[in-house]
Amino acid sequence: MAELFIQQLSILNGSKVYDMLQRIGPSENAFNNEVNGMTYKQYQEWLIKMDAWSRGEQLPDGYVKQWTYWLMDFDRPVGYGKLRERATEASKRFGGNIGYAIDPLYRGKGYGNLLFELLLLEAKKKNIIEVYSTVEKFNYSSKKVHEKCGGRLINEDEIRWYFLFDI
Repeated sequence: MAELFIQQLSILNGSKVYDMLQRIGPSENAFNNEVNGMTYKQYQEWLIKMDAWSRGEQLPDGYVKQWTYWLMDFDRPVGYGKLRERATEASKRFGGNIGYAIDPLYRGKGYGNLLFELLLLEAKKKNIIEVYSTVEKFNYSSKKVHEKCGGRLINEDEIRWYFLFDI
């Protein structure tokens, strides 16, 4: 893990990102990966849509500006993260400002901690002062990531934990 960085989605992202997104399930640990199962052509159209969303364009009703990032290890994508401009009331209950997933081929190697830390840094650069994130109660690995990255547990119910990060 010597050359790690996050890279914002580009409409030019190619087959390496596509292949990673096919390995991450469509809803693993409550992280929505709508690319799983798409054809390559559909993926290219999705890239264009996500690029527009990053500029606040063509957003569905109730959505806010959202940026998509890849955690890169040299030229290999190993993770996928989303950062929303703000948490809506709906996303505070399910999701929050940050969501992330690590390629199953690279789990258990500390990539989740690093990706989450880098997404928090991006939030700071974008002047996002509070970050909300939720974790499903069965996902103890993600709970540990949230705690290690400074998340404050602000609530919990029978389904998930709710964290707040002051940036």
